[in-house]
Amino acid sequence: MARTLLITNDYPPRPGGIQSYIESYLRYLDAEDVCVLTSTFGEEESAAYDAARPYTVRRMPTGMLLPTPNVIAEAQRLVDEWQAETVWFGAAAPLAVMSGALRRGSVRHIVASTHGHEVGWSMLPPSRAALRYIGDHTDAVTFVSEYTRQRFSAAFGPRARLIHQPGGVDVERFAPETDRSAIEATRSRYSIGSEAKMILCLSRLVPRKGQDKLIAALPKIRARIPGAVLVLAGGGPYRATLEKLAERHGVTDHVIFTGRVPEDDVVKLHQAADVFAMPARTRGAGLDVEGLGIVYLEASACGVPVVAGRSGGAPETVLDGQTGLVVDGSQSRPVAEALIEILDDDARARSMGRAGREWVLGKWSWDELGNRMREVLLPWDD
Repeated sequence: MARTLLITNDYPPRPGGIQSYIESYLRYLDAEDVCVLTSTFGEEESAAYDAARPYTVRRMPTGMLLPTPNVIAEAQRLVDEWQAETVWFGAAAPLAVMSGALRRGSVRHIVASTHGHEVGWSMLPPSRAALRYIGDHTDAVTFVSEYTRQRFSAAFGPRARLIHQPGGVDVERFAPETDRSAIEATRSRYSIGSEAKMILCLSRLVPRKGQDKLIAALPKIRARIPGAVLVLAGGGPYRATLEKLAERHGVTDHVIFTGRVPEDDVVKLHQAADVFAMPARTRGAGLDVEGLGIVYLEASACGVPVVAGRSGGAPETVLDGQTGLVVDGSQSRPVAEALIEILDDDARARSMGRAGREWVLGKWSWDELGNRMREVLLPWDD
């Protein structure tokens, strides 16, 4: 493969979906040919994470890289030092506006990956102009869903080469757990009863993800499914608001906030769940949207039925009625009805879980996607 310089803010140990996307694709690249330029997310955490990587990581002493003169200069220095043939921007906006400045020396190929926030950028004139510049000065722009492609393709302009490169799932790691004692151990660790009907939402706590609608739906769900418990796994700025909402709806004792989840427990929580629900919704007049939603696919890979919100590319991760249900995440009633429908029919829930696992195995495995990314990062004339 080509010697590649990856420039990104979205990189572990900073948590998030884009970070997982980047980290997973890096596993399919030749470590000796990769250098990562990124920001710093806690000096000790970052140092510990980097020490365990097989490739080179260079961090700038800032929490956020922006296309400023000093960041451009450092990127240019690494291009020259590394003799990079390919520059890969982990997220197109805003860093890929440096593309023109980095097409120099050994660089023959520039790739920018998009996720979901570029949809918002495409709606505002100044940032739309930035996307056009990126489209004109890169060799490939990857997109994660058909929804995002449709929304922002015009903004990137006619010269942009758009390539579908969604995230995938590690199907060996995300797999059903057949050992009931292991499931019980996970539930016990998070104070979830062994007989409880566990609704899991594993995501950052932000309004778009729909945790508020899950809480609002819980009284209706528990009226039909008395053992229902909502587990909100993850941290985020919305937690205090959600805690007050749970108190207002009288379900404080039935909502579990786990805080940030250790990486080893991400799979275990999926495996312990009866249903996964993240009723995402589009906010901010379309500026805040779910680009795809790999977390739905991770749940499906674990044999768990899912409830997804009709936002952005999220419906593309669900075979509606077969692997789960797609709902209007802006209202609590359809969320409640969908969860009751699944939790009240064990046979159907199991069938959806099996179908979800097959769906992921057939279309969303990292092995195929990783090999495709290697080709995307290769200069076209090779």
